[in-house]
Amino acid sequence: MKRLMIVLVVLLVTSMVLGVVAAQEREDRPNRDLTGNFWSPTAEDYARWRVIDGVEEGAEIRFWPWALTPDFEDYLNQIIANFEATYPGVNVILEGQPAAGARDNIRNSFAAGTPADVINMSDGWVAEFAEAGVLLNMDEAIGVAYPALREQYVDGAWEKVTFEGVTYHLPWYLAFSNVMAINGLIYEELGLEAIPTTWAEAYDFACEVREQSGGAYYAYSFPWGELAGLGVLNTFIGEGIAVYNEDRSAVIFNENPLSAEILDQYKRLLDNDCVPRESLTDDVREMIDRFSEGEILLLQTGPQLFRLVEENNPEVFASLFLGQQFVGAANIRSIGGVQTLVVPAGSQFPNAALAFAQFVTNPDTQTAFSREVPIYSSNLASYEDPFFTEGGPALTDQLRPLAAEYFQNAVNTGILDFPQLAEVEQIVLGEFQAALLGVKTSQQALDDMAARINAILAAQ
Repeated sequence: MKRLMIVLVVLLVTSMVLGVVAAQEREDRPNRDLTGNFWSPTAEDYARWRVIDGVEEGAEIRFWPWALTPDFEDYLNQIIANFEATYPGVNVILEGQPAAGARDNIRNSFAAGTPADVINMSDGWVAEFAEAGVLLNMDEAIGVAYPALREQYVDGAWEKVTFEGVTYHLPWYLAFSNVMAINGLIYEELGLEAIPTTWAEAYDFACEVREQSGGAYYAYSFPWGELAGLGVLNTFIGEGIAVYNEDRSAVIFNENPLSAEILDQYKRLLDNDCVPRESLTDDVREMIDRFSEGEILLLQTGPQLFRLVEENNPEVFASLFLGQQFVGAANIRSIGGVQTLVVPAGSQFPNAALAFAQFVTNPDTQTAFSREVPIYSSNLASYEDPFFTEGGPALTDQLRPLAAEYFQNAVNTGILDFPQLAEVEQIVLGEFQAALLGVKTSQQALDDMAARINAILAAQ
């Protein structure tokens, strides 16, 4: 009876809130389905969603999503309302984190012994905390304990980042990585008829666009200043260059002459003003802002970030059309970026925290998020929903029917799980920038990069 009363109260409150905001939400979130099970859940939904055992009665857990509040606060609050009705007696506190400084904030919280119980991390951050031994082992907590739940997740996303072969995250929302937005205004002004599909063609194309436009436009820019993700090493993988030796005891990317050729190509683009000089220090957000200013033809990013272009420059956004992202010689279809949820191993309420992380990543919750913004679910069951099987009129709608096949077959481009990950990231970025600035030759920078990483590997 107590649970029934809670359910009825939640339904009553939800219907009252939806009645007030429904008109606004239909305008702001045109794909939102207010009659669907996420926004209008039933007692049967709550029963179906309750899948984790041993959730601690009276648990109070804190949730840290980053870069999602206040824009998606109503969605996040609905997750919490649904979860608390599914697991009565558990209280979730939403503590939205700003994008700026998020990684350092997480580091500081662990150092102070005050991390949240469920933390949103970019995939490039997870191994650092896994190595420190502060995260729950998800291969055990979900993979062994709930194998049917594990099977729902996209393999490439589950395996995107590991430490010593173990996964310490639940994959949340994904990026459709091989998407390129094309500024139609520039495309038409220059009278272009086609865009290259490979990086081998794209290097010369960058200088051709710069010359053809009289220096008015760039073909593309780079987020080379982004620390997370070990950027250039993933580029090597895309070109079929081996990063590790056979037993992964050492890196060997510097031994392949193609690695230096790639850095030489990048330096040529910089030296000849074929890409913006700011690419050296830009992160992804700054790259998108630069594209939004209307001076860059192509933007390669996840479609969930196209909304930033729309916010910055509606005229540019209205002109966009989609093309195929440049690929390297290996023609790899990458899983792309993965946002993750982790649970600190020291959480006071580990079962409640695990239940909430699983709840956020269940198919209904993730499908509802995909209706809010063009992201893609890490849960394969989501793609059975008509929202994904049918298209729509908007720019990103044309991608939805392709998502199921794409994510079933997308692979991790190569698991780069280094000890002392933060230090390795600094090494890769520092040596990469030294080559592009001409402080070192490309080969010397690669040799130094490999030697410094191998010293870390050898010390383990």
